Amino acid sequence: MAADIDWQACWERLEVDAPDARAALVETCELFRVPAGEPIISQDALDDSVYLLLSGQLRVGVLARSGQDVWVSHLEAGALFGEMAILTGQPRTTEITASQDSIVARYTGGDFLALMSKHGDIGVALSRMLAARMHATTRRMFELSALSTTGRIYAELLRISRPTSQGDTRIIQPVPSFTEIGDRVTAARETVSRTVKRLADRGLIERHDDRIELIDPEQLSRLEDTM
Repeated sequence: MAADIDWQACWERLEVDAPDARAALVETCELFRVPAGEPIISQDALDDSVYLLLSGQLRVGVLARSGQDVWVSHLEAGALFGEMAILTGQPRTTEITASQDSIVARYTGGDFLALMSKHGDIGVALSRMLAARMHATTRRMFELSALSTTGRIYAELLRISRPTSQGDTRIIQPVPSFTEIGDRVTAARETVSRTVKRLADRGLIERHDDRIELIDPEQLSRLEDTM
């Protein structure tokens, strides 16, 4: 399994530079594979393990009393998660499930606290990640209150896209389902489908079998604020 892991890419995403901190993260963890669809953390569970996503992608959700699974966010390789249990001493507040086949490193709560105490780089990396999540949550709260459904879809397309080497275009790859995009912005699948089709008809995006290209991200960003 270790041969499947790009540790260097993980360090770059975490911004952990100290060789001793990197070595400690590798030596202290337990590695395991998680098939797509399998849970890693269960809501209301009392365990305090901390995890590092090494490859794949995870879905973070909250189970309402009605049984509805509400999308909260997604995690990509290099993300630390599960840390709130050791920081607050409270049960798990979210359900985290593999949306792709994934490889995860697990640390006991005690081991991870010891790692943060001994290696400042790890504590700083966690702080940066928590700040980024808070920023993303604040942005989404603003979008829900200030943007129309169409505007939120535009914002999500921009958020999940990445720059390309070809000028000012951006790319979404792999492409999430319209249902997943709808879950993220509180919109029906049909609304997402119609919105993407209109953007394609206007020449602002190009749809391919394995990707979506944003041809004019700046114009899409301007449209986001007018919807």
